Amino acid sequence: MTVEKDLLSQLAAEVSQLKINLPKILNKATTSAAAKVERLEEEIKDLHVQNSALKKEVEQWKSKWERTISDSQKDKQENVRLQYDVQELTTQLTQQSEYCSSLGSACCTLLWRVSRVEDSIKSILVGTKVDEFLNLITNTLTSYITAYKEDWPKEESDETQFIWALCGIITNIAATAYGRDFLISNQHGKALMETFITVLGEAPTGKSSRLKNLILMSLYNISINQKGIKFLCKQKSLLGILSWLLQEEQDIETKQTTLQLIQSMLSEEGNFSVVHELAEVLPESILKELSVDKSKEIRELTQEIITDMQQKLQHEL
Repeated sequence: MTVEKDLLSQLAAEVSQLKINLPKILNKATTSAAAKVERLEEEIKDLHVQNSALKKEVEQWKSKWERTISDSQKDKQENVRLQYDVQELTTQLTQQSEYCSSLGSACCTLLWRVSRVEDSIKSILVGTKVDEFLNLITNTLTSYITAYKEDWPKEESDETQFIWALCGIITNIAATAYGRDFLISNQHGKALMETFITVLGEAPTGKSSRLKNLILMSLYNISINQKGIKFLCKQKSLLGILSWLLQEEQDIETKQTTLQLIQSMLSEEGNFSVVHELAEVLPESILKELSVDKSKEIRELTQEIITDMQQKLQHEL
């Protein structure tokens, strides 16, 4: 086959051109590949550095974790020890509390008996410890109501006997002219009377009749004193509480003493506000029910109160 001369010349020219361009192309490709290799090597170095840093960080976190585990184990051991100590202290505190309640109950019960003798009242109220004693009763009553309002203790418990004895002592003190005048002239004595009124309203119905009776008798004794009745008539919540007791309490003695206190408060001359307040808080229907009560004493007291209220209102006109 014959190849044309022009084609050979063209082919020769292309070959020559390839000889010229091929090294350039290969050189460019080689340079580009070398650059890529260099970049990859740099990236590998960076990755090695990062990897080393991460390994160090992992070691640090591992060390911290191990220390944390160790500290946690120590804390657990310490907590176990503290829980044991708390249990021991709680047991000791309970024993001490029971001992104090028992001791207080015994001592105050004896003092309660002593206070029944009128000549002993002045001896009890002499000295610098009287204010402290009155404060003790106030604080003890407040704590007792706060602690046991929802779970009232049994009557035979030392705590209950202790509280009864404290209130009984005050009842006996207030039963004497000197004692009630002392209580109502003393700021701590008046604070105790205010606490008595609060306890009447907060002590649970049906479970605290004995305590309420002692308090009601104390307040009744205080009302015999001229300053005492003025003090009680100024206690805005008292008549409302007494009305509530008449409606909610079933204990006959509680109702009777409540009526006696109301009657005593009505006896203050010139004080018509007591009559109006009593008429507001004590429904007439309750008075009618009490006026036909099975108890003769309650019937008579209620009828006397109704008469006293009517006479007071007539005198006001």
